[in-house]
Parts: sequence; C-alpha cells; structure tokens
Amino acid sequence: MMLNLFAGLLFTSPYLSLSGNVLIASGNVLIEGLGEWVFADHQVLEGLTLTLLTRPGESLSSWSEMLSVMDIHVEGSPRLVANRLRDDLLANCLQMTWEFHWEGEEDVLYEFRSAGCRGQAAGIQEHEIGRITQGPDGPVRIAYAAKPEMTPAIRSRWLNLLGSEVGTARGFPIQNLTGVARKPSSPAPEAPTAERQIARWLQEATDALKQQEDLLAELERLGQEAQADARTYSQKAPNEVGTSVISLHRGRGDGSPSEATTEFKTTDTLVWAILPVGSLPANAQVEMLWYYEGGEAGGEQLIRKFDFPWDPLADTVRGFLSFSQPYTGRYRVEVQVNGEKIGVGRFTIR
Repeated sequence: MMLNLFAGLLFTSPYLSLSGNVLIASGNVLIEGLGEWVFADHQVLEGLTLTLLTRPGESLSSWSEMLSVMDIHVEGSPRLVANRLRDDLLANCLQMTWEFHWEGEEDVLYEFRSAGCRGQAAGIQEHEIGRITQGPDGPVRIAYAAKPEMTPAIRSRWLNLLGSEVGTARGFPIQNLTGVARKPSSPAPEAPTAERQIARWLQEATDALKQQEDLLAELERLGQEAQADARTYSQKAPNEVGTSVISLHRGRGDGSPSEATTEFKTTDTLVWAILPVGSLPANAQVEMLWYYEGGEAGGEQLIRKFDFPWDPLADTVRGFLSFSQPYTGRYRVEVQVNGEKIGVGRFTIR
C-alpha cells in the first residue's frame, strides 16, 4: 500500500524505530457532504502518529478512498519532508507524476498520481492530494487519496478543502487527536476521543466548503439578475414619439466598431453609437450627447457632448465615447438635430 511505503521511505534512518503502540480505532463517522467514513487504523509509533480512515466495507488492503493524518516528530521543515517524500517515491515509482501547488518552507500543498509501480508498490494506481504544514511538535501531513483516479469534481473539492485553513496543523486538532508524547510508555489516547476530533474537523471543513459554494451560487444568481436587469434597461423603448433606437458597438483594437451590444465591461474603453438618419438638411446642426445615469449614488450627469457639421452626402450619424477607467452603471446616448431629439440608445457597463 502506498501509505505504508510513504511512512517507510520517510522514516528509514539509523536513529528512528518503527516499534511502538498500535491502536485500532473503531466506529463510523458520518459527515454531511463527504459521506460515511470508518476508522481503519491509528498507530502511535516512535517518530510519528498515523490515523487512517476508509469508506465502509473497505479495508487497508482494499480501499478506493482514504483520509490520512500523519503527525511527524522528526527534525526538518514541511518543505524538507515533502521533497524527501517526492524524491523517494519517484525513485521507487518511475511512472509517478508529482506537482507542487505551492511550496513554502513551512507550508506545502502537493498532488501526485501513480500509474502503477514496480517493487514494493507493484501495480498500485493512486491519486493523492496532501498538505504538509508545521505543527507544535513537527510537520503534519493531512491527505486524501483515491484509487485509481479522482474525478474532476472530487479533485477540485479536495484541493479547495485542503488548501484552506482547515487543511493545516492549526486548523486540525492534531494534539488532541493523537495525544502523542516522545516516550513510547506514554498512555495512548482513547479511540472515541480521536473519533470525535476527526468528526468535528471534517464537519467544520465541510461546513466551510459549503458556505463557499453557497456564496459562489449567490454571486452567480446576483450576476444573472444584474445581466437580466441590464438587458431590460437597454431594450427599453424611447419615450418620445418619432425617436429611433441608436445601436451601440464595442470598439476594436484599431478603433473601428465591432459587433452590436448593449452590455459592456469595464475593459471596454471605446463605445460606438450609430444611428441611420437618411437625408438631413444641408445646414443641419447635429449633436450627440452622452449621459451617465448613475451607479450606486444615482442621479444623471452629462459627460460628453459632440457637435457634427452635417455632410449632405451622409446618411448615418456616428460617434464614439472613449474611457480611461469606465464607471459601472447605466448610460444613455442621444442624437439631436436642430435641437430636436431623434434617437436614443441605452447601455450598461458591468
């Protein structure tokens, strides 16, 4: 099993012994959103403490999902521990791929995939995401593993979970869970206490992740409402009889108008207004007026006014509004001929 290989590779040294107290915790833990887990093993050894959970009906010899917590009492930073694990695993499993999502001296988030290895880990196909941070007595590793591969949704969920505060030694009650001391003669923790601590940590982690998902869903809902409101506003017909709708267009990189739209973003720094008018008197005075109808503060403000000497050969009024830093909110553009309003266009910037 890869986890046994993990511990064996890390702690093969002349001054560490793997002899110690071995405890098998019992009982099931039901966590909302993560399903049911079973305590599969809890080992208090000289140099490390390891707690393993699997799914009901599975065992250490046959599992599809595993949650592990390793409390490491050896000298070295989380970064040193992570690099030692990576180097040893790659040496024993040539087909393995390893990725650091971040790698600090005291905080490492990693991910590895094994396509099947030779030797001690023969035939294993495993996908693991783990976090190693600094605990009160040394590095602490918290990891989720699946065989043979995580789905994209499961991978994203555990990257977010282990990448948050609850995936660290500070967020996980590792001292209360293990009760480990430097002397092998120290009394071992009671299994129910370990179960409660694991269950509490997983529930808190799940609750935090659910709050994040609820917030993203609410932001998506608000964004859809804002988009619908902007569309309703921009499609509002002019109130005045005889006025036409001015079409609005994004500006291309070369400054020319592109596709028509009424919904712009703050990255759109050029807005074109185009209104077909047919023939106008040769001496017509044409004006284009741009209004900002207010964002959070409300109100209306004339922000640009352009005068056009009319070309009798033309049949369209064209003009543009350029921004350096556009404000979000509602805008209106009007075209007037000899003081009479003949066209209105509305758009939003979000």
